[in-house]
Amino acid sequence: MTYRVGFDVGGTFTDFVLQAPSGELTTGKRLTTYPDPAAACLAGLDELVGRAGVAWTELGQTVHGTTLGSNVVIERKARGVGLLTTRGFRDVLIIGREKRYQVYDLQIEKPLPLIARRFIGEVSERVLADGSVRTPLDEADARRAIRALVARGVTTLAICLLHAYLNPAHERRLAALVAEEAPHVTVTLSHEVSPTFREYERTSTTVVNAYVMTAIREYLRGLRAALGERGYRGKLFVMQSSGGVATAEAMERYPVRMIESGPAAGALMAAVYGELGGHRDLIAFDMGGTTAKLALIEDGRPFTTTGFELHRVNNAPGSGLPMNIQAIDLVEIGAGGGSIARPRLGVIAVGPESASSTPGPVCYGRGGTQPTVTDANLALGYLNPDFFAGGAMRLHLGGAVQAIEALLAQPLGLSLEQAAWGIHSIVNTNMELATRVVSIERGRDPRTLTLVAFGGSGPVHGCRLAQALGIPRVILPAAAGVTAAIGLLAAEVR
Repeated sequence: MTYRVGFDVGGTFTDFVLQAPSGELTTGKRLTTYPDPAAACLAGLDELVGRAGVAWTELGQTVHGTTLGSNVVIERKARGVGLLTTRGFRDVLIIGREKRYQVYDLQIEKPLPLIARRFIGEVSERVLADGSVRTPLDEADARRAIRALVARGVTTLAICLLHAYLNPAHERRLAALVAEEAPHVTVTLSHEVSPTFREYERTSTTVVNAYVMTAIREYLRGLRAALGERGYRGKLFVMQSSGGVATAEAMERYPVRMIESGPAAGALMAAVYGELGGHRDLIAFDMGGTTAKLALIEDGRPFTTTGFELHRVNNAPGSGLPMNIQAIDLVEIGAGGGSIARPRLGVIAVGPESASSTPGPVCYGRGGTQPTVTDANLALGYLNPDFFAGGAMRLHLGGAVQAIEALLAQPLGLSLEQAAWGIHSIVNTNMELATRVVSIERGRDPRTLTLVAFGGSGPVHGCRLAQALGIPRVILPAAAGVTAAIGLLAAEVR
């Protein structure tokens, strides 16, 4: 057995773990670097292998988890992405589903499509629901559509034709035509990415794959090259949303499968810890610096879905961007150590905005000015200012106290302790509601479950969360802050 490394990029911290052949673990943490998260990855790996006294040539496997894909989608960063579809179905992405996720909300807003209508082209062809061809592909029409999209600046093209999951011949021919007309354009085919029925979801999945492809490909290739320069000769594996790992080369082709890469690893490791303690029905509670993620684990296996939605509104089904991928079913809310607290309408409001790693909470001493959950926990005495992130950082209590007093306590007429406790209890309430979604709304009584609390902030809030919901047992793993990184090494290749 050789040395193995797992590293997971979060919104605030990047976590590292090195496993020796004996099973001994060496862990580390670094602040995530923006806009280039690879910088923190490489610096942290250099420090980790140096501290362990291991040569890069001794590493047999590296496994990576990242939320880069979901960040690209949420921030709408990609450019030059287009879609080719069957004539008459240009507006599938725009129309979506007629079902309203909030029936009585007159101001409801559907998820905006990732691609503007001017970047969606149509081709004359038609495959029927039994896979038979009603209208052959008009290649002259297809070439005109391809040229028109390329002229508008399209460099990555999603192709999604009606019923292509049954008969992909037209999609394959379109890909060949794109290669002839515009060899520089990268193509994503729906029958490869999402070979399932339901046109809107299949189109959405294919478009997301195309949308994140350029960013993911550049990131993973750069990371592989940098690891190779350091002497690493093994493969780079990437965590998938489903809980399995695959090679980086495979993820460059199907990046939609790693949209929720890092959080899935935490749920896997929670199941392992539960098994070790003799508990197979669990709630995995991963609270980091930016978000909190929860997952239901039944009979030792994380609850999975094939109807994943990204960026839901208040966790309402049908409110997010749908993707037909197998994924561990996570409930995610903007509640982390970096969640910003502010007065709103005479009361304290917390999140979903986060101070992230830059500038970070006030107590980090990196230029942050707005009080956060971490500042409140420090002021309440829940954190050791001299030993934060495994001793990698020292926290500044004075700055946290000053920010809470000036921006919350004084405007609301509260003492320092009342304001800090208000921040702490409000974020707990937000997470309590999310825990109800992941348990009660799925037919499980939280009083029969065990909570596994991990992540940098999870153990600080886990016990009070369990108390509020009547959860009888809480597991706080060793090295809780890097549990997701450890989970990367527990995943199977599939």
